[in-house]
Order: sequence, then structure tokens, then C-alpha cells
Amino acid sequence: MSTRSPRSRYEKLASIINVLGDPDTLRILDEAGAGFESGKATIRELNLTPRKYYRSLRKLNEMGLVASFENRYKLTSLGEFMHKLLLNHASAYLLADQSLLKPLEKVGSKSELRVIDSYKELISLLVTVIEKSKSEILLATRYVDMVVVQSIVFALQRDIKAKTITSESVDFSSFIKLLGSFMRNIRPDTLKFVLGGENNYRSGEVPLSFMIVDGEITVFEIPDKEFRVAFVSTDKEIEKILSRLFWEIWKQSKALHMPSL
Repeated sequence: MSTRSPRSRYEKLASIINVLGDPDTLRILDEAGAGFESGKATIRELNLTPRKYYRSLRKLNEMGLVASFENRYKLTSLGEFMHKLLLNHASAYLLADQSLLKPLEKVGSKSELRVIDSYKELISLLVTVIEKSKSEILLATRYVDMVVVQSIVFALQRDIKAKTITSESVDFSSFIKLLGSFMRNIRPDTLKFVLGGENNYRSGEVPLSFMIVDGEITVFEIPDKEFRVAFVSTDKEIEKILSRLFWEIWKQSKALHMPSL
């Protein structure tokens, strides 16, 4: 008996791909992510002709990607999956600076590469990895998350070595105020781990956010204006590439002075 997939499976996939192969239909799919009321206002906002709009909407509905819920068109479960796959994962990958995606080319078929498409999940993962760190944390980031900062402070207390490079675009005045407020609430003996190692904190031009822990686990984001997708990997080639990138940025960055409390 043949183990090949039935023809109907390919026909279904081809039908969906054919419908989503139209840019205007993709725009309607994207609009359905937040939900919309069908009518002249939406047609005008999408800058489509009524004929094009209704034809695309009908195809999305027939494919089971979009459905009407209480007078609003929203994504179905299948629609949510395709929206995430195409407009989050694929678009972030395709629109990113391709020179920054070289680490992905080095991933071996047997190495772990997990996709993270939720910022909340990313922060949770970073905290977990930091808490389990054994020797060293290298962090280059284009933004600051205080939950991650708190985890690194506690890692320093466990005598973990940590070096960080923060993007020059970060509002450091606000960051220092937040950090100062946080550090006033932690134990005095912990402050020495933070304030006593100013040479471990730098500011520079960070092309993408990434973290390397113990030279074994690497977490990195596809660069975009807002969070789109990130990856966690145990691939040694990725670790080597991003480690080299970290130290290149480090050499060109400047010291970030910590606040006096």
C-alpha cells in the first residue's frame, strides 16, 4: 500500500496557496486578524474596488480562512495559522536584512531550532535560560525588558559572568530611572554585583537582539520595528557566528555608566 499523501491533500493546499497568492487578498486576510465590518468604509480603507473586495472576501470565506462572527469578519483557526505563517514568520524573514539571516543557513538538519512567535513566550524562555545559566551570559539587545534585567541581576548574584550591549536608540534616561528604582528594592549585597562591574555594560549599534548562554544556547530575533519572530538554537555554528558578532559590536561600543544609588 502506498504511503504517499492522497491527491486531495495537495489539491487543498494548492487551492489555499492560489487564493493567498493575490496581494489584495492577503491584505484582507491581514485585516481580519483584528476583525472588520464589511462595507464601504473597509473597501475605502483597503483602496480596493467593490468587485475586487467582495471576490477576494468570498474566496477567503470559501477556503475556510475568514468567517463572519457577530457582523464582523474574523480569522478562523485555519486563517489564524496561515496568517501567522505568512504574515508573521515568512514576511519577517523575507523583509529582514538578509545579511543578518546567515545564522539560519548554518543550522544542521539534526540541530534544534525552535520558533518563538509570541513576545510573552520569548521573555519566559529568556528568564528560564538565564535562571539555568552556569557560567556566562552575552546579551546584545535593541530594547530593554525589566523582567530580563531582573533575571540577569540575580544571575550575577550567583557569580554568573554577564556582558551586555544595549542599542544606542534606547532611551537611557528612562532606563536608568527604571533600573535605579528596581535596584533600590533588591538586597544591598546584590548591588555590588551590578554596580561593581561597569565594564560589563556597553551601548552601541545593535543590528539584532540575541543572547548566548554558556556558549550552548542561543536565542535571537528576526530584526523588525516590533517583535515578529525569534529562534532558540543549540547549534554550535550559530553560537560561533553570533559570538563573533557580539565581540565585534563590543569593540565598537562605548561604556554604559551605571547610576549611583
